[in-house]
Amino acid sequence: MKRLQENRIDQISKYLQANKLDPELLPEILDHLACEAEESLWDGKPFEQVYHNMVKTADAQTLLNLSVDHQNLLAMEKSLNDIVFENRNKSYGAYDLRKGYGQTVQRAVVMGVAFFLLLVMFPKLYAELVPDLKSDAIAYEVSVTPIDIKMEEPPAAPPAKEEPAPVQKAVKSLTPEVLPDEKVMIEELPPVVEDLQNAQPSTETVDGVENLDVIAPPVENAPAAKADVAGVAPKKEETFTYVEQSPQYAGGNEAMAAFLRKNLKYPRPATQAGVQGRVFVQFTVGSDGKIENATAVKGIGFGCDEEAVRVVKMMKDWMPGKQAGVPVRVRFTLPIAFQLD
Repeated sequence: MKRLQENRIDQISKYLQANKLDPELLPEILDHLACEAEESLWDGKPFEQVYHNMVKTADAQTLLNLSVDHQNLLAMEKSLNDIVFENRNKSYGAYDLRKGYGQTVQRAVVMGVAFFLLLVMFPKLYAELVPDLKSDAIAYEVSVTPIDIKMEEPPAAPPAKEEPAPVQKAVKSLTPEVLPDEKVMIEELPPVVEDLQNAQPSTETVDGVENLDVIAPPVENAPAAKADVAGVAPKKEETFTYVEQSPQYAGGNEAMAAFLRKNLKYPRPATQAGVQGRVFVQFTVGSDGKIENATAVKGIGFGCDEEAVRVVKMMKDWMPGKQAGVPVRVRFTLPIAFQLD
């Protein structure tokens, strides 16, 4: 294809500029007319004829209409900011602010929605990351330590002291016997009247109770207790440590473990500190099965000792321990385990 010379391209360009063609549209129209001229030259037409036909086709009114249509298209593509700041200094900061206003508002809306959703979902996220300990998450371990029973012979009761019965006071007084003088042996003189005022005559002198006849006799069918007669205080009930038959929770160890799981509560301070261990509670099981004097002899603190003692005091009556087949008081130690899952 024949190429147009630079002077001919300049001639076409000057024609377009002379007809006040839109500068933004000038390169495109110039390229189009140059291509048509090259095709016409290829067909063997002279440049003067081609230029004449070009001027006839692209007259001044046609070029004006093209410029107007092009400006309308550009105006449709321009934003409100371009229209407001047309023929103004766009390097001023107000133009940049208005141009980026939409993106700024969009980012602000996205950030606000994200922050709101974070506030709404934060409690649920916190509950998922830091779950609360439920009652099902706490395990209780109950262990019973076997006790070796040692036979102990019951102490023998002290022998009762027998006191002699009271004796009537008497003064020896013999009936005088008439004997020859050589056979009379004066050994004892007869008692005087003052001696017989508080005593009775007898064959021998006895130092007894005066005026025994004024003592009131004991009431019938009301014999005095042996301890009262002997002057011995009644013996207190003994507390055993080892017996032939140990006391037992009513229902056995399984029932006791179920009772502890139901009533034992893990103290909050121990849960927060992560404290685990065993609390040894010592108490006395009476001969009637009642629990007395419950106390923690060895514990782990943080409220676990008090909780273990509280639950032990809530227990119902036990089956009492027996020694020689007789219910007796027994001191018992129960370990209660606190363990976190």
